[in-house]
Amino acid sequence: MAERRSLSNSLSTHVPGVDSDLVRSFVTQNQASERPISEPLNPVESRAITKVEPTQTIGNGRTKLSAQKPTNRFQPVGLIPVTVRLRPEIAGALKRASLERELAGEAVFTQQSLVEQVLEPWLSSEGYL
Repeated sequence: MAERRSLSNSLSTHVPGVDSDLVRSFVTQNQASERPISEPLNPVESRAITKVEPTQTIGNGRTKLSAQKPTNRFQPVGLIPVTVRLRPEIAGALKRASLERELAGEAVFTQQSLVEQVLEPWLSSEGYL
């Protein structure tokens, strides 16, 4: 069994490249000794602005939108949580597909990867990716 230590006791361990005073102030929530890590970003400069304009009519009077490519492409690192609500039969079918594919030893079996595999080509064909 691993030895349990408090976070405060772990501060005595030095990590190369990390300011120990900054770490200590974060852990102890000592606002007075904190110093800024870097300059804060200007909110306007930190966002990639995309202008969306209608480009063509696609039947029934609907307009297909086309987004211009942003000049400042910001790519987040990691996965972004997205919540959607699905009808019970679709959610059940997705869960069943995921479990059956996992049992069959398929490479793509998680609900996330199944949704990504289907959604990505559609977003590309519509010009969103």
